[in-house]
Amino acid sequence: MNIGKDLNFSQLKNVFSGIFSGRLVFWIAISMGFLSLIILLFVYIYPLSNQYRISHKALEDLSVALEKYTLKKNIYNNTWIESKKLEKDLYEEEIGKCRSFLKGRDDLLETLFVIGDTEKGFTKIEDEALWKNEYVKRTSALLAKIRTHNIAMSEGVLPFQSWGYDIPVWDTILPVQKKFWIIESLVHVATNTTGITGIKEIRFREVSSSYDPSFAHLYTVVPVTLTVELRADCIEFLLYEILKSDIPFVIEGISIVSTDKNLNPDPPDEDGDVLIQDANHSVSYPVIGVTIDAYVIDYKT
Repeated sequence: MNIGKDLNFSQLKNVFSGIFSGRLVFWIAISMGFLSLIILLFVYIYPLSNQYRISHKALEDLSVALEKYTLKKNIYNNTWIESKKLEKDLYEEEIGKCRSFLKGRDDLLETLFVIGDTEKGFTKIEDEALWKNEYVKRTSALLAKIRTHNIAMSEGVLPFQSWGYDIPVWDTILPVQKKFWIIESLVHVATNTTGITGIKEIRFREVSSSYDPSFAHLYTVVPVTLTVELRADCIEFLLYEILKSDIPFVIEGISIVSTDKNLNPDPPDEDGDVLIQDANHSVSYPVIGVTIDAYVIDYKT
């Protein structure tokens, strides 16, 4: 009987041992699986959820931006693009007109002397010696014009170039040609302006006080100073003549000084007219010295 009981207890022990061993393996497996899920969550799923959150935020921001964009008056669609193309064409047309205008203003500065030929008509001088002869003739003509208008001027006031017996080369001629046109224009200004009594100075300067070198790709400048004596009431006519010249002058500064001189009004001309009417012709006008700093625009055309 005892032997049978021992066998039963042994069997029960084996059964329970098998059961508990199986449960232990089961819970160990469950724990390992749970641990694997936790590792997977932190290693893979959490970063992915963070990326999803960032993407969701970006989409929300984009949605808000698109909503604001749709509320704008100007929608950048095909219609808007076509309208901007038309604007571009109009701008290019206006820019072309500006370029033509600037080229026209620059034509005189870029022109060389021409001479008349019975067969060819007027032709540009291409020989250095002929150009020098024409330069001398034209400078003499300007001096004679000043004398004809009774404008006082000391010798050497006009900054003409002199080569003596040498013949200049074209590299020298081209800048001198431009300066001649500027001098000629200022002489015309002086002789066309009523009330100028004397030319004190025409001088080319090295630099301009107001020119911005960042525009050198568009134009350069030729700085020049003009000093004259004239009747005080005629200064506006002087400025008018300078600004209406074919040469593109830009006035940088004006200084005026007293000369302690006076000038009587102009006598009546042949028609009995006077520039400034005065009942008793007894008023005299002060003569002032005017210095004008300017520059001439030399366009890159």
